Amino acid sequence: MFAKRHIDTSKLQERVSSARRGTSLGLCLAVATGALSIGCGAEFDPPSEINSLRVLAVQKDKPYPQPGDDVNVSMLWYDGSDEAPRPVQVTWFSGCFNPPGDFYYGCYEALAKGLAAVDAGQAPPPGFGFGTGNQFTFSVPDDIISSRPVSKDPDLIPYGLAYVFFAACAGELGPAPEGQEGFPLACFGADGKQVGAEGFVAGYTGAYVYDDFSNANPVITGFEFDDKVVLPDCIGDACLADPPPPTDVCGEGLACVPACEADGDQQDCPEIKIRPLISSDVAELDDVAAASEGRKVTEQMWINYYAEKGDFKSAVRLLADAQKGFNSDYGTSFYAPKEPGDYKLWAVAHDNRGGTEWVRITVRVQ
Repeated sequence: MFAKRHIDTSKLQERVSSARRGTSLGLCLAVATGALSIGCGAEFDPPSEINSLRVLAVQKDKPYPQPGDDVNVSMLWYDGSDEAPRPVQVTWFSGCFNPPGDFYYGCYEALAKGLAAVDAGQAPPPGFGFGTGNQFTFSVPDDIISSRPVSKDPDLIPYGLAYVFFAACAGELGPAPEGQEGFPLACFGADGKQVGAEGFVAGYTGAYVYDDFSNANPVITGFEFDDKVVLPDCIGDACLADPPPPTDVCGEGLACVPACEADGDQQDCPEIKIRPLISSDVAELDDVAAASEGRKVTEQMWINYYAEKGDFKSAVRLLADAQKGFNSDYGTSFYAPKEPGDYKLWAVAHDNRGGTEWVRITVRVQ
């Protein structure tokens, strides 16, 4: 099952090689343009019901890497389409460091050079990376900080910035048909037809690099459903393999609820309180703000909730405020759908310094 999610690299390069000159730049522009539309969690479809291919989160094992580090990135995605299960291919591109103005679209030139080299069968420029699958590793240059111009602001902490671009395709990635305007990177089904937005997602993740600062991902230890601790299907990287529920027995770790004829309506369906289990000391001191501005504040944190079916009272909840710290009321309420069945539900914790972690449970609607 896991292998089906890997793109056939040789076929991608075949498409690139057979396309018109300039395709490499087009591929680069496509990925970057896609990033603008889905780069932030708030831009995803409403999470009350996932009914298409969705990228829920991208995690870096080192949210604040240091020069010379290797950084592992992982993608949490789910295909809620009526056509699922179907093969989904995930592709990554790296090699953009310190673009002009720190803007992601300043990566166009670096990515174009890397893709052009691949197109020509040559070795890509140093630092350029291409990979497939749910996880990818990129290397941070040793001089990512020292190579930047010295800032005129004496309070600015020296830093570097790395961008990684990704695409998830329910089919095979390749250049868009000639003459098609707009997004030039396309996704093709087994029948050769182009897959629409319900089966194609592109975006980016950025990593700030410091010499002396680091940041840890949030830690999730479990899940509470209707005031009872249930067994998660998975936490973190374990979710990338799409594991089954750890139990099949209601009342012994499986979250079970009656179906609601009102289909998740907040006025007419019972309110079921839910939350991931997270320690109150999860929010770290924002040491960059402390060093540069003398402010003793914590990182800001929030949780996004997602589900296959049903609805939430609030799909985004505050986990920690920079001034007030930890918010114990970070849970939300879930309202069951009318169709019986087993449905996946996720909680994704974020901090404003690039940290991410997730947990998934199965909800049995009877």
